[in-house]
Amino acid sequence: MTAAPVLASQDTEAGLSVPGQSEHPFRGNPIARGAASRASWQPGLERLQAQFPARPGAGAREVTQPSRAQLLARVLAPPFAFADARYQAHAARGVRRVVDWLQALPGASWQERWTASGAEQHPDWRQLAAGPGWLARQGEAGRYKGDECAAGLTVLICADVIRPAMSWLLLAPAPKNLAAAMTRTRDQVAFTKLAAACDELATGGRGRHVALARIAMIMAAKGGLVADITVGDCIEMMQAAGEVSRAAQLGRGFASPLFYQLLRSLQIFPPAAPATTRAFAVAGQMSVDQLIDRYGIECRPVRDLLVDYLH
Repeated sequence: MTAAPVLASQDTEAGLSVPGQSEHPFRGNPIARGAASRASWQPGLERLQAQFPARPGAGAREVTQPSRAQLLARVLAPPFAFADARYQAHAARGVRRVVDWLQALPGASWQERWTASGAEQHPDWRQLAAGPGWLARQGEAGRYKGDECAAGLTVLICADVIRPAMSWLLLAPAPKNLAAAMTRTRDQVAFTKLAAACDELATGGRGRHVALARIAMIMAAKGGLVADITVGDCIEMMQAAGEVSRAAQLGRGFASPLFYQLLRSLQIFPPAAPATTRAFAVAGQMSVDQLIDRYGIECRPVRDLLVDYLH
């Protein structure tokens, strides 16, 4: 089944307010910025990470470097191609635009060129990919060119050609809707089960959207299917989300651990895996607010009532 395409690709994730380009809260990888805060982690966290290691990041993998023609032939065909001809043409232009931009950069692979581009240190990478002056353009033409680049990068991420860092994915203005893209191209069966788990938990729309997005981001950064996600990957995501949330002063729910509960419900983790994220909380024991926010309760009065009751 092909998801209905959406031309606008600049939507922010639920719970995330992306600052304007001139007021980007920080540049570079916020994981490095959070090194000082790690001193307050629970003593058992390092042992937990050793027991359940995260998978290697993009820099550690060995990949075959396809030519431009080979790459385009793969990513412009199913399962990455869209059934809607109009949107497929839109995405194809974006793929070619991003590939042409990366091809001019140094590197032995598309991943190395992505790293060399400086996109993950730029307030809006689309300005680099779309060419000089993109941000200065006004009107539909300028926005459409940026949307094309976002659609193209989404295809390349889903095809595992590029693996951005988790921290960048959490804050980047585009691409978004990675969960829908991963459902369509990589693991529809698992995301259908995850959606059913959200229904069973009566998860609110915002909590559901954030949790599924976090799972898709782990897949984007680490590769593989939902079943390949490890407890260590989840610890890394919790650390990244917590540090990005603090650095950018984002709202409640941004670092929700609901995604871990959903993954655990699929029984993809070993029996010894922690039952909750309390074991690897980056700031010690969870507060009452954090405990309640794990469940993504959409009705604020009900959420506040439960917090008051537990207090």
